[in-house]
Order: sequence, then structure tokens, then C-alpha cells
Amino acid sequence: METEIRKIVCSVCGTKSSHTVITKIQEYGIQDIDLRPTGEHRNSMKFWVMECPQCGYCNGTLETPLDANRSYLESDEYITAGGSETENILVSRFIRKALVNLKNRDYAEAVKSYLYSAWVFDDENDDESAVECRKEALSIMENSRLLDDDNLLLLRADLLRRTGQFDKVISEYGEKFFNQPFILLASQYEVKLSKDGDVSAHNMSEIPGVKFK
Repeated sequence: METEIRKIVCSVCGTKSSHTVITKIQEYGIQDIDLRPTGEHRNSMKFWVMECPQCGYCNGTLETPLDANRSYLESDEYITAGGSETENILVSRFIRKALVNLKNRDYAEAVKSYLYSAWVFDDENDDESAVECRKEALSIMENSRLLDDDNLLLLRADLLRRTGQFDKVISEYGEKFFNQPFILLASQYEVKLSKDGDVSAHNMSEIPGVKFK
């Protein structure tokens, strides 16, 4: 992984601050079914979100405008990261990024932000908090009409299973057909795992019928 320090001007308050930006990263290995990458990419999450040291604005880059009044950054909801009460700084940043994404009506990015938070909790073996983050991602996904994309439908199946909602996975995906062979096989695997009561992470190489070079 290659990085560099860049001066970024906050689009909210105009403060210029230094941030580490990934300029090159090697992709290798087989990612998890929920799209979590492997290798050095897996360990680069701390660089996926920036926080302005002056106003506390969080986003993938501070150059992205906030589609809300600046006073929102001083609200209890934002300051407490949605009331999460987490002491993990990276999780707090991801959740505040998700709240900003929602204000900007970038619902797909908000889903990813909560999913990233869940990955951080996974690494800390904090299963309960990881489940709550995945439930938030599910709620956004289902309330923002994002489920017209097969890839998101597959992610939803994994989110449901990882939060212990096995019956939903079985009933909603058991007979569901997808045109893309990979997504069809992956969804069938999610159903099998749900029938086994399995809430653990799995990577794509484990899906029966799927071959990787």
C-alpha cells in the first residue's frame, strides 16, 4: 500500500488540515461475501474516512459538501454518533459519516459506512455492536428503495443472516431467482448457512459451484 499526506480543505468550515490518502493498494485474495476485502486493503480502513479537526465533519473526503446546515454537526445526534456510545474513534467516524451520507441522500454510501463500522466491531469480537451496525445498514437499505439491484439484494441476504434473521433469508431467498449465476449461487449459499444457523463471516471461495482463478 502506498499513501501520501495531503492538505485537504474542509468544505464545511474552510479549515485546511493534513490527511493520509491511499494512492495505490494491491488487491489480492478473495473477499468476504459482504464485500470485505483481504490483505492490506482489509487493514486500510482507518484511511477511508476523514475528520475535520475544527468542526468535526466526517466524510470519505472533506471536500465533499454537506447538504445540511453546519449546525447539524453540533447536534446531539451527530456528536454522539447516533447515540452509539462507542469509544472506538474509527467506528464513531464511520457512523458520523453515515449520518452525513443520509443528509446528502447518498443512501448506498450510508449503508457502506455502517457496514464498515460492523467490520471494525468484528475485529474487536464485539458481536453485539456489529449486529446493531448491520441492522442500521439494513434499515437504510429497506427504507430508501435501494433493493432494485441484485448485488444489494445479495448483500441484504448476508446482513440478515449475520444478524440472526434466518427465517427471512430462507423465506425470501429460498426460491428467489437471479439472472447472474454467481449471485444465484451465493444467495443459495446464504440460505444454506441460514438453515444451519450460521452467523459467521464467509468468503466467496466457499460458495459451492463458484471457482476462482
